Amino acid sequence: MLSVIREPSFCRIMNQADEVLMAIPSDAAAKLWGVDNGPTNVLIETDDGQTFVVFISEAKEKFFLFNSWLDVVTHLRLKTGCLVILNPLDSTRFKLTYCLNGVSPTCFLTSLLSTSSYFSVIPECIMSKSHDYTLSDLISTIYFSNKTFHVKIETVDGKVGFTNGIDVIVSQYQLEAGCYFIFTKWFGYSFHLTFFGKNGVEMNFDDVHVEEMICLLLLNKKMDVVFGLFVWLLNIFFLMVPDVGRKRKVIVML
Repeated sequence: MLSVIREPSFCRIMNQADEVLMAIPSDAAAKLWGVDNGPTNVLIETDDGQTFVVFISEAKEKFFLFNSWLDVVTHLRLKTGCLVILNPLDSTRFKLTYCLNGVSPTCFLTSLLSTSSYFSVIPECIMSKSHDYTLSDLISTIYFSNKTFHVKIETVDGKVGFTNGIDVIVSQYQLEAGCYFIFTKWFGYSFHLTFFGKNGVEMNFDDVHVEEMICLLLLNKKMDVVFGLFVWLLNIFFLMVPDVGRKRKVIVML
């Protein structure tokens, strides 16, 4: 799912019109080609090794996959409701992945319906059939933007899904309701995660330093707890802190 070049991937849940003429998100087109500078055609590669030359149509400052796009749709049997993901290999060549009913053999789609609800159902075809998920919970490793998160997998109301840990990801990256999560399975219970915004364009967080954000969150929201713990330790070792200024120094140093 990771882009080979810096230009973002983009996705679209197909409607009936997209089977003939599929729009390219304006934000993605601008990053790929600039304003009013799109190519006349692009190459689209599918997972089964086929390559299609698809022509680009422009109307009302928007770009569309047009002539020969229907050949791609027919070959892959795409239809309304399919999630189509186009990952740029360069500015005029794309790798196409798709999910039917939100699922492919290696990945699945879920959307963030609310920033207060983090349970994400994992399709049965993605998970191992050899484990009874009702007997014990698991910890999954989620990789995103060169960072690693540990997310709990458990059974809720008979459905297996991600629970604790998704809230941390949503909080750290300040995600909004309506964005898409694409989980691509690696090995065991490990997944690679890709975010797409409401506009269907891949979201990039390379400049976000999660470790620093966690430290700031700890200092800002849990200062009383941290300070109380340090005072308790200081009392044990008979170290007295005479003034507030020195207390602050101790916290900063530690």
